[in-house]
Amino acid sequence: MTGATIRLAAIDLDGTLLDSRGQVSERNAEALRQLTASGVSVAAATARWPEAARRPFERAGVPAAAIACAGADVVLADGTAVARWPLPAGSAEFVAGLCERTGWVANISLPGLTYRLSPEMPPWADRAPAWLRPVTALTGEDLAGALSVLLEPEPGASELEELRAWDDRLASHWAMSSDGRPLLTLTSAGVQKGRGLRALCDALGLPPEEAVAFGDSDVDLPMFRVAGLSVAMGNASAEVQDAATFVTATADKDGFAAAVDRILARD
Repeated sequence: MTGATIRLAAIDLDGTLLDSRGQVSERNAEALRQLTASGVSVAAATARWPEAARRPFERAGVPAAAIACAGADVVLADGTAVARWPLPAGSAEFVAGLCERTGWVANISLPGLTYRLSPEMPPWADRAPAWLRPVTALTGEDLAGALSVLLEPEPGASELEELRAWDDRLASHWAMSSDGRPLLTLTSAGVQKGRGLRALCDALGLPPEEAVAFGDSDVDLPMFRVAGLSVAMGNASAEVQDAATFVTATADKDGFAAAVDRILARD
């Protein structure tokens, strides 16, 4: 394995850095610290909003940028916004209404604030951080400037057909949570993790060839096409594994840490 020195690591969360319990193992946390100690910047690359995206890194004691909201919200490690691509006008309101009718849980992210819409208030509602607002309805809330919607639909639900009216204006990104739930993220058309990675590289003054992308699902493929080096998890689909520079072990077997060891040995 040859190529440019790696100076940025863009890391998917569920199924990649996080194991099937949604946790960062101590070995993976140590690998994050080894990366930063070696001069490599790290970034969460996820459908989650920046504040949630960076939490696993904060717990490991590692500053992290974020390619958040499936690429729609890109921020530096200090929270400075690099790029933001909002949803088309009216789409967040449309999807919120759909979720209220179906009872689907949805996270609607605006810069600095995410609404968590669900049929019932969660038991942790009174302990929610300032950037996360649990609600049971969004009537009267201003959703202008929303960047993404992260849905938890029923598999095969017929109501998903209603989203086809927005096919030319919205991009759909399917993925799985760490515990196996299907997740659907909606962004503006043309927005994906690869575009976010390129924006972050530009902001850091790095050529994309000096980035490595870690992932396990189809939503990570745009990053693979941008980065100079790509790593697929052992639990990734065949298509993702075929697109990667190399394949590591599964998330539950600390494949992220094993890949970091290989990359640092190369550099």
